[in-house]
Amino acid sequence: MCREMDEIYNEGIEIGLEKGKMEMKQETVLSMANLGMPVEQIAAVVKESVGMVQKWISEGKAAV
Repeated sequence: MCREMDEIYNEGIEIGLEKGKMEMKQETVLSMANLGMPVEQIAAVVKESVGMVQKWISEGKAAV
């Protein structure tokens, strides 16, 4: 039982870390877009698809 709880806890930590990394990446994308960088260049820097970067930018503008 203790091992199962440890596994659940560790999975939660990993999920949280991944979510944090994704949020940081989205913030970076928005900052770069605000500086006027082309979407293709931003995608190359953050190693994401152009479509994903465009989605984050449009979501970020809607949130502001």
